[in-house]
Amino acid sequence: MKKSISLLLIVVLTLSMLLTGCGGGGDVAEGGDAAVAGETYTWKVQGYTAAGTYFDEIGSELANRITEMSGGRLTIEWYAADSIVAVAEGANAVRDGILDGVWDYHGLYTSLNDAFALFCSSPGLFSDVIDMYTWMHYGGGIELWQEMWDAYNMNGHLVFAGMHGMEDWLWSNVPIETIDDMKGLTLRMMPIMGTILAEVGGLSVAFVSGTEIVSSMERGVIDAGEYSIPILDKTFGFQDVAKYYARPGVHQPCGTQALNINKDRWNELPDDLKKIVEVACDAHTIYFLGKGMMDDLDAVAYFEEIGAVQTQLTDETIETLISWVDEYYEKECPNNEWLDKVVTSQRNHIKKIAAYKDTFDMPYPEWAYE
Repeated sequence: MKKSISLLLIVVLTLSMLLTGCGGGGDVAEGGDAAVAGETYTWKVQGYTAAGTYFDEIGSELANRITEMSGGRLTIEWYAADSIVAVAEGANAVRDGILDGVWDYHGLYTSLNDAFALFCSSPGLFSDVIDMYTWMHYGGGIELWQEMWDAYNMNGHLVFAGMHGMEDWLWSNVPIETIDDMKGLTLRMMPIMGTILAEVGGLSVAFVSGTEIVSSMERGVIDAGEYSIPILDKTFGFQDVAKYYARPGVHQPCGTQALNINKDRWNELPDDLKKIVEVACDAHTIYFLGKGMMDDLDAVAYFEEIGAVQTQLTDETIETLISWVDEYYEKECPNNEWLDKVVTSQRNHIKKIAAYKDTFDMPYPEWAYE
């Protein structure tokens, strides 16, 4: 029940934010440095999944939303992953002006610092979308995100531009419910959780790129793998190479995306177009939350129809995984200034809201499960 009420609160919070944002845009149009009549802008923006995949469609919708809301004054030309540069080079391409922007997630940038993964998912810290959303907008998350990005001289302006619910834990051909079920298997797990499973849990982890997970499972290079929410897993074809998928996704209670815009391109926009981009991204976040959940339900129904079996991690397993996360942070935060800053900020946010959020918990009526 927490997740349903949390999602409703997200909608209410964002609708109020959108109304405020729209008012701000009106003020600029009346007297600010709004628009030079007839001046238009075109941005090349690339996504991070292949053409035809679910996230490519979602990213393309954001591009269309900005173009339409600006009345065509700012046109976003959308490109699927690897169309202009390799996904791993997206941020560098924005920095160097090869791309005007990328829409991606910051788990891609753990080669710079593990802490970037926590702006996308927060294992052992946040439990659902409302934790992440309220921290980002009202707990200093967006400001800390931009501060860290600037510290690495990425020359990008970040706009929070997408959010989805909890991911699947692992796909495999043996049921996974306990820690013992994962022993002896080679697991593909995203950063930062993959590092934790290997270094603290002593499990066998292989870091395989998103585009290679399914083929690696098919060839037996890995025994179990994860990537995303059910609908994206479906479009990637996990159900074609594995019979079982486990939940909940302790490694990723939610996921986020950012629109990373070259700072020169951002700074040349008039203020009203900047506001339009921000409001469009807020609206897109809610769109993705709602549509993603309903499409996930369709994907789960399809998995059941073809004989894929959903398993559930035991309470003891979840507690063990979270204890591993805490152990990792206690060991690594003293050695990583940014990890310490982000973990401390997120923990402080949880301390503010945890007791209050516990009061949201209500059971569904029995007829909901008939």
